[in-house]
Amino acid sequence: MSSLRRRLGLSLLPLVTLVALWPVGRILHDSWEVVRLTGQVPEAPPGGFDWVHWVSEEGRIVAGYVFPGGPAARAGIREGDVFYLLDFQQFFNLEDLKQAIDGQPPGSVHTYALFRDGNYLEARVRFTRYPTFLYPLSPSLWQFSLWGFALGAFVHVLALLLLFPLARHGRRARFSLLLICVSALWFFSNLGRLLQVTFLGPPYPDGLQDRVFQLLTFTGLVGWIGFPALLLRQIVHDLRLHRPAFYHRIGHVPPLVLAAAVVLTTFHPGALPFTLEALIAPILFYVCCYVGLAAGLILLLGTGRSTTSESWNRSGSWLTLAFSVLLGLSVLDVVPLFGLVTDSMVGWVIVGAQLLALAPIGLVSLATLKLGKVDLVLERTLVYGTVLGAIFLAFVGGMSLMEPLLARMNTPWQVVGGLYVVLLLVFFERLAHWLRRELPAFFSTERQRTRQLLSHFQEQMTQLFSFEALARRTVEVVAEAFRVRSVRIFFRPDESLPWFSAAYHPEPPYLTERIVEAIWPHFREEGRIWARNPELSEARLPQELQALLESRHVALVIPIIAEQRPLGLLALGPRRNRHEFYNLEDLDLLRMLGGQLALAIERLYLVERERALIRQNAEAQLVALRAQINPHFLFNALNTIAALINEHPEKAEAVVEHLAAIFRHTLNTGGRSFVSLDEELQLVRHYLEIERARFGEKLSVAIEWPAELSAFPVPAFAVQTLAENAVKHGLEKLRTGGAVQIRARRLEDGLVEILVADTGAGIPWLWEQNGQPGEGPLPFFGLGLRNVMARLEQLYGRRDLLRFESAPGQGTRVRLLLPPVPQPEPTSPVN
Repeated sequence: MSSLRRRLGLSLLPLVTLVALWPVGRILHDSWEVVRLTGQVPEAPPGGFDWVHWVSEEGRIVAGYVFPGGPAARAGIREGDVFYLLDFQQFFNLEDLKQAIDGQPPGSVHTYALFRDGNYLEARVRFTRYPTFLYPLSPSLWQFSLWGFALGAFVHVLALLLLFPLARHGRRARFSLLLICVSALWFFSNLGRLLQVTFLGPPYPDGLQDRVFQLLTFTGLVGWIGFPALLLRQIVHDLRLHRPAFYHRIGHVPPLVLAAAVVLTTFHPGALPFTLEALIAPILFYVCCYVGLAAGLILLLGTGRSTTSESWNRSGSWLTLAFSVLLGLSVLDVVPLFGLVTDSMVGWVIVGAQLLALAPIGLVSLATLKLGKVDLVLERTLVYGTVLGAIFLAFVGGMSLMEPLLARMNTPWQVVGGLYVVLLLVFFERLAHWLRRELPAFFSTERQRTRQLLSHFQEQMTQLFSFEALARRTVEVVAEAFRVRSVRIFFRPDESLPWFSAAYHPEPPYLTERIVEAIWPHFREEGRIWARNPELSEARLPQELQALLESRHVALVIPIIAEQRPLGLLALGPRRNRHEFYNLEDLDLLRMLGGQLALAIERLYLVERERALIRQNAEAQLVALRAQINPHFLFNALNTIAALINEHPEKAEAVVEHLAAIFRHTLNTGGRSFVSLDEELQLVRHYLEIERARFGEKLSVAIEWPAELSAFPVPAFAVQTLAENAVKHGLEKLRTGGAVQIRARRLEDGLVEILVADTGAGIPWLWEQNGQPGEGPLPFFGLGLRNVMARLEQLYGRRDLLRFESAPGQGTRVRLLLPPVPQPEPTSPVN
């Protein structure tokens, strides 16, 4: 059945577009017959108009409606006047009089002979151009046209306000914007003509007002001709009835032909054997064909689901189709609608057909418009519309009440009116401020509930003290606030940490850490929102990643960004109600929530770092003490002393003195972060002298530093830890022993370099680095080296101050780079 409908839709496309050319072809055929019979192209001068709606009553021709401000009204003709003569020629038939009036050139002056209440009178009327597609046939029809086009223009303004933010991202939104802009040409141009005639009167030929009027007529007709073509193109694209050969070669023919005819008849009168007024029927029929075809394709190939919006679409499509078919058949005289009703009724029908463009805008663009900030735009429109309407009524009513009083007091109304306007502006500015504050609360919507939930959650963030609790609470609040089926969150405050994640409901999106790792580089680089709907999406993901997210039923991905540094992702699935979808207001709320989450994550990370630094500081102090009073080191020292007492008592005494000096230094510097280089290297010398007593001649020690660096501050126990590692992990592994060299010097960039080199076994991990020096925390670090690295990062804020070099057979070289810091506190000697 669906394939049959599709074939039927494809067959309707060329058929209807060819039928749309029938009235144009009939005009061209009639013109050709005239040329063939007469041998010359007939001239078609523009028709004139007296702005009187003549009607037939009881065998007489009567002025049924005289347009206020028109040339007939200015000449003195009134409603109810009975026609007698036109230029002293009598007409007994209404149609003959209309043809005679139409045949007079614009700008010509003609004399009407009339009877009013039995009295004979004459009026000289200067004709104007015929107002194409305007129908001054009755006051009610004119007011209906004026307010109808004003309402249509207002709807177009709202639609444009909603679509402008969306048009940056999606092709459909851009095309919908183009569609509404072209439709707005017709509505605003026609509204401009109606306002011009209402307030300034009908324009006389060859004046500025007439040129403006003609230009508005031309732009309006271009908009009305272009709108059905664009509408049908969008319907064909949405229903995937792509046939480039058909559309570009046939579908554009009727609008192009009509547009060319409008251009020639407007700017080159006489170039064609007919006038602009002759194109009214072809344009009207073409619009009926294209709008009716668009509605028919929606009915034929639409989804057919019985949802609220789609049932409105189908109902609207049926009404649009029925009206289009009836009006189109009437234009062709197949259904004698225009012949059975009065001119006024025909005017009502044609004006209604002109306003028909509002229906397709709703039918085609409603889904796109809902993606915009509908609530915000409607709210502001209601506020400003209420204020402006109240200002207008207050001004008109106030001036009307004050007019008699000003007349008796002989007071200039300009001064009083100016003061009154100032008072109104002051008062209504306060009113607008109050309405902006109170109106949202009065019209509380689902969006208001969402804002309240998110605002309450932002207050709760300060009471969450772990990443896990923050992630879990976030997905719960987002799911409740936006009525989402499923939510996933992934974040990590630092690239070196694992992902923290949480999920709400076991439905899509089915995101895993593997998928997040695949898409994370793109979001980390761009930091923009991705949406399955292209009108909302800001991120430009590769096609394969978009397909991956769509296959996992992800609807939105919101980056969690802190100071231009993405920390994670918030992924949302579809809404619980399948007929609801996200719009720009949702994105703004989620973007704001992402910023608040980033602040909360950074706050928790700072708290965790502070806790870790406190723990590391305590561990550092313990490690420093253990490095100095290590049981293994103390056991070795005591064994050495015991072995030397009998044979070399003087060496044993020296070892005891070195050991006492180490204990004294430990007690003196226990609460200090820095010591002088002289103190640190003296400690290292005492430690290495004890090790020399244990190793004997197998250990060679060389320590040297310039006198000007003796007071330079260094982190306490940092060099001692490096020396201990050189002996324990470098030289103890060799039976032959080795040498330890410690040297300090100042570099050209102001740093002080302390080199600790040994000729020990070396570090195999560094051998595999192709001679590149290792920086930062390295895999072979033990507790002591990790403590030194952490203290350096804590004290100097850098991770590149400790560098290792090693090669087979050459031992290890450790370079400790120290920036200058304030001088250390003075040492308090211990007796």
